[in-house]
Amino acid sequence: MRMNLRLVDSDKTISQKILSVLKSELSIAFNKAKNTITQNIKPIIRDSIKAEPEYTALISGDLRYELGIPNPDIVDSIIEIWVNNINVNNKPIRIKSNQLSGGFAINMIKSDYADVLSSSNAVIVDSNTGSLVPWLEWLLLRGGDILVKDYEIKLGPNPRSRTGMAIMVSSTENYRISAKYAGTENNNWVYRAMNKLDDTTMQNIIQNALEKNI
Repeated sequence: MRMNLRLVDSDKTISQKILSVLKSELSIAFNKAKNTITQNIKPIIRDSIKAEPEYTALISGDLRYELGIPNPDIVDSIIEIWVNNINVNNKPIRIKSNQLSGGFAINMIKSDYADVLSSSNAVIVDSNTGSLVPWLEWLLLRGGDILVKDYEIKLGPNPRSRTGMAIMVSSTENYRISAKYAGTENNNWVYRAMNKLDDTTMQNIIQNALEKNI
């Protein structure tokens, strides 16, 4: 007996149907993977920010004394705002030229820093004078600007100091953030930390998350 078989659909149609099924499966996998990716990159971001010299200086070094940070915990609270605002979104899977395309967009730091600058911990209130010290804005955005005119920092034990180790005194000099720490919108503590993230590590996190969900 002889049988003749005829394909009802063209090669192109069959290819499109296969891609359509794969698109649906990948979309589900991407949606599941983004939560895993978010949780796995958070500790990496936190560690990267804390690895910068500004962090050590704010916790127990010269920046803490100069800016009068009474409790180093406020620095960690700012870092947690950045970490908790990390957002991973999957780009829609698309079929184009017989190929599937898609990916992830990772949003980490707001360009205007409004999320951290609006925190109560971004400003220190001097209990003696009632004056406000916007320490985080000074550090992230003010670069080499004069911050306090005709005053400088005098380091050393002092009962009038918020940290016990420094006070501002009248001077012919003006107070600025030290050049080694001074930041601007596109070149500051957290910006530099993000630029140092290892691309391979990030790619491995994404790949591993996808493999577990495909």
